[in-house]
Amino acid sequence: MRSPSSSLWQLEHPGRRHPALAGRADADVVIVGAGVTGLACALRLAEGGAAVVVLDAGRAGAGASGRNGGFASAGSGLSIRDAAEAIGRPAALALQRATAVARDEMLALAAERGEADAVRRTGSLWLASPDEASQLESAVAELTAAGVDCREAPELVPAPMRPHYPRAAVFPGDCELQPARWVAALAAAAAAAGARIHERSPAVAIEGRAGRLDVRSRAGSASGRAVVVACDGLIPRLVPELTGIVYPVRGQMLATAPLADPVLRLPTHSDHGFVYARPALEGRLAIGGCRFADLEAEYTDDARPTAPVQRALERFMADRMGLAGVAVTHRWAGIMGFSADLLPVVGEIPGRPGLHVAGGYSGVGNVQGFVCGRMLADAIGGRPAPLAAALSVGRFAADGVLRPPPQLREQAESRRLRPLLCG
Repeated sequence: MRSPSSSLWQLEHPGRRHPALAGRADADVVIVGAGVTGLACALRLAEGGAAVVVLDAGRAGAGASGRNGGFASAGSGLSIRDAAEAIGRPAALALQRATAVARDEMLALAAERGEADAVRRTGSLWLASPDEASQLESAVAELTAAGVDCREAPELVPAPMRPHYPRAAVFPGDCELQPARWVAALAAAAAAAGARIHERSPAVAIEGRAGRLDVRSRAGSASGRAVVVACDGLIPRLVPELTGIVYPVRGQMLATAPLADPVLRLPTHSDHGFVYARPALEGRLAIGGCRFADLEAEYTDDARPTAPVQRALERFMADRMGLAGVAVTHRWAGIMGFSADLLPVVGEIPGRPGLHVAGGYSGVGNVQGFVCGRMLADAIGGRPAPLAAALSVGRFAADGVLRPPPQLREQAESRRLRPLLCG
């Protein structure tokens, strides 16, 4: 199979290499996945004195954490109202607050590591087509009532896009990431705290023995009293109990050649959250989404760009942004994890003591992954946050057995009444 192309972000910042696992490694906690969730979890655990081993099949940040659009926003993929229907209003508001606080923590951590440009507070823009106008208006009212800094801002709609998007809302607290650079900073912080990171070490099986769990890789194994599977859309490969509860969705992107005018000044999303774009270095424009062009094919764990979605991204660039004929220099894709109710799935697997997961961020994982990785570390350390119960894997269990709810994936996505950002 042809390997997936590197993202623009990965090419800009390849990051430090870490050795492959060889032989046996013993730890308190073994983490599978060196993306935002796994590294945030590793950092928190290591700072608390735990011995931590992190395994990744490729490089740190090689998956969705280094391939996404680089948006960092608060909240979830649902409106507060819809999230409240699923997990209760106190938990929905707690998730909103936790992710807002996390943006500040991410900014501070990047600065501490000497990588201030890895996370920057830029604000973000939601462009609304006429059919989204009432949705935008109600979302701004709901979020303002919840204490979120946002306002309608039609004056910020870029001139070429005004015929298609007459309304807009701005969210000044939001940030943008250079995803690969941010993951590298997080990996460096975790390693400095004592976590051992092993790249090119795919986990092939998780087995229990005498109160501990072994994670087998190609050239060795790692053992811990707890194992965290933090590879988002790929979680069901190692934890088949979550099949249908967490599932893979491909997100595709492209980047243009440098432009004299990249049209956008802020990270921007539109079309019910299915299209997102932002300015990048050298005057480039990075555009992602458009999976509605071939929706069924995008429910996959194959991280290679496809012609139908890439053509749709180019049409959006030409028809909606006035950039017909602009050269495309980079194309890539990444695999996100969506959950059956579009909210994170975090915690211990029922009936499998010591086996934990965190994922299912449903397209907005840059901040949620950071929050959930740290939250899971606290739970493993005996300090569970109140929000942990609402997001637990157990919400999908009946009589101790995990069962996905009877709903279609397309219906779940259509419920995203607050498409604030795609990650």
